[in-house]
Amino acid sequence: MHAQGCALAADRAVPVKSTAALDALGRPGTLACTGCDAAETLLPILAHGQEDGHAPGD
Repeated sequence: MHAQGCALAADRAVPVKSTAALDALGRPGTLACTGCDAAETLLPILAHGQEDGHAPGD
């Protein structure tokens, strides 16, 4: 997963909305590029709320 305009993105990269990017990053094997701001921007959002360890209904 790359940010728009990332020089490391392949020629076949297609733009997606933020929610689609987060859905894709939630799948095993999908990585966020560390050469652009994709990892810095998207990974904290994806991890938000996962640190507390509480399950719904606790």
